[in-house]
Amino acid sequence: MSDNAFPAGPVFGPDSLVIDIDGSGPPGPADGVRIRPDAANTALAADGRPTRYYFQPPRVTVAPRGGGPDLDFSATVTLQGPVGPDPEYLGGSCTFSCTAALPDGAEARIIQKLAAHEHPDPPARIAALFAHRPGDPAPELLMVPITANAVSCVVEHPPTGPGPLLMSVQGGPGGGIDILARSSFLVSFSPAAAEAVVTNLRDAAAPPFLVRNVLTEQFDTGPSTLETDVNVDVEKLHGVFAAAVPPGEPWPRGDTAGAAFRAAVAAGAVRTRVTETRPAGTGTAPSGNGPTTTVGPVLLDPAVAAWFSDSDELRKSVFGLVATSLFDVTPAGAPQPGQGGPPAPAWWTEVFGDARVTLKSESPTGGVQLQQSLITQGTVTAEHTIEGNLAEVAEAARTQLDKYLTVIAI
Repeated sequence: MSDNAFPAGPVFGPDSLVIDIDGSGPPGPADGVRIRPDAANTALAADGRPTRYYFQPPRVTVAPRGGGPDLDFSATVTLQGPVGPDPEYLGGSCTFSCTAALPDGAEARIIQKLAAHEHPDPPARIAALFAHRPGDPAPELLMVPITANAVSCVVEHPPTGPGPLLMSVQGGPGGGIDILARSSFLVSFSPAAAEAVVTNLRDAAAPPFLVRNVLTEQFDTGPSTLETDVNVDVEKLHGVFAAAVPPGEPWPRGDTAGAAFRAAVAAGAVRTRVTETRPAGTGTAPSGNGPTTTVGPVLLDPAVAAWFSDSDELRKSVFGLVATSLFDVTPAGAPQPGQGGPPAPAWWTEVFGDARVTLKSESPTGGVQLQQSLITQGTVTAEHTIEGNLAEVAEAARTQLDKYLTVIAI
């Protein structure tokens, strides 16, 4: 055994293996869990070391309360007394904590399935990295490394009842990056919202809001080196961005910047060409004259190139490239009107920090094209959004409503 093989991190790209953890152990919300192999698993297996795998959190769930079976959720609602057949709601609030951790026992079941190869065949591109063999050390399972977690609680149901469902949320915006980390919230209700929450819980339905986590996940290119040629049509990009956030209004609003970038790629305002160079020995004829024979550069598979083109590295590169051409950037000061809401993505903060950013009113003309070449070897980060609608609370309230709802007449 040598000391040359070390885990690198989950392999980059869109491919993963989905392992269903339902059907054994306690029931849990994670129906199918996406598993990614370590980019160095082939070398780890050859060296007699444990192969390593990573799971992506499938959704947000309500955390247990104090390590027990009860959920960490509590709602209190006030009524005008005396209470009649048509109660008058005055308002209320609730507190709750959420987590992205898997259900108890799920990790052990996944490791067992990986060791026994009790899972569907992985995609061909990453199949060689599922390298565990009989007699090898037990596989290791970790959560995909999380470098940032932007958490928000949002009301997405349309207004119903006697008035709008006005709610104010305290909590977030930064969530934990550890598997057991919790995000806690305090939600205050208007009278109409209080009535909606009580009605939902009594009907064994979830409260009318959800929690959204925008995770910045870290991947690795392994031995490959990626070269990306980026071409930006500045005038066309201004038009796409103006459709997302009108000039003069502050950027960003949660994941709006990411959605605008994807729209720009779809519209051809941002064009990329991604090639890969890797060490020889994979069955493809080597090329290159360096000290190590290599394969490539070859164009990435379109699906892999599309995944990489939506990575944080590409977004950061494009927004940094056009920052002075398209945006007015002013230092952060007192909060500006309209700057509330979900936090900025981590890659956006790396480009602009906490500055106030608005799109320029006038678009550059003259067919300006900006080019940049980006070399990537090693770490790649990309966003992954998971949500939770507090369905666990609805199920618990079906039989234990008094544990989660307190109604007070005053």
